[in-house]
Amino acid sequence: MYTLEQLRMFIAAVEQGSFSAAARKLGKAQSVVSQGIANLEIDLNLTLFDRSGRSPVLTEQGQALFEQAQMLMLHHQRLQSSAQSLSLGEESQLVIALDEVLMMPGLESVLACFSERFPSTSLEFLTAVSPDVVELVGSGRAHLGLMFSQIPYPTELNANYIGSLPFVAVVSPSHSLVAEKPLTLDKLSLHRQILVGGTGGSLMVDFPAISPNTWSTNNFYMVAELASRGFGWGYIPQHLTQDPVFGSRLLPLEPEFDTQAWQVPVDLVTRPGAESGPGLNWLKQALQGLLVDSGRDCSARQPGCAAAN
Repeated sequence: MYTLEQLRMFIAAVEQGSFSAAARKLGKAQSVVSQGIANLEIDLNLTLFDRSGRSPVLTEQGQALFEQAQMLMLHHQRLQSSAQSLSLGEESQLVIALDEVLMMPGLESVLACFSERFPSTSLEFLTAVSPDVVELVGSGRAHLGLMFSQIPYPTELNANYIGSLPFVAVVSPSHSLVAEKPLTLDKLSLHRQILVGGTGGSLMVDFPAISPNTWSTNNFYMVAELASRGFGWGYIPQHLTQDPVFGSRLLPLEPEFDTQAWQVPVDLVTRPGAESGPGLNWLKQALQGLLVDSGRDCSARQPGCAAAN
């Protein structure tokens, strides 16, 4: 039966172009590599190389098996990596619940670092409006939540403030509110407001109903979409106004009671006492600086990421 070492010799011979070059790469005698490949051919009952020329050339059968040999070695390496990670106590999977508008460049950088540092830990992402993130973490369905603040929190949860995001009121450029100057609270209340709430009916605490005429949805992208189509006005994160999909279809409103962008706090939510491994602990630490250091590269502030390179 063939061995992984024989497959390693086979792959090296193909990639290096000769048995002698493969031997140098593997740190073995050429005779050992030649014999190892010959034994592999005997075990497989196939001729992998045409040796009639100065350098061995893959046969059609050898070419067909080469890619499969590469895949087998890759799976072997992943198995070894996973076994090592598990022996160090690293989690096999972590579940993150988050409001989808928080998937920003800063978070992408954190996740890239995590992928390098914990390659064997799979991540599952559950996108939900912030009130529903509370339930996902509280029930144990998610290990960690990233959400807009929903004070007060249930006593079984810990919430750490990590920064704030600016929000603005928006509307379609064709909406009659665009011409209202000054835009008072009374005038705003005469038009349909699009709100964000959880599936259980709870609304975002930072965005109360100003108008008696409301529609609701469970994500801010839908608020932007409905507002851009003229169905009403609503608050969205300011960075969505730069989104290629919505940028030209929305206009920021300037209510006289909003003297500056509305800053909405973002919290990192976990369950105290829940089992916590190295991957989750690393994420907690990295996400603390998500909004504070969003313009910096993650590896510059997370030594664990640099160590993984």
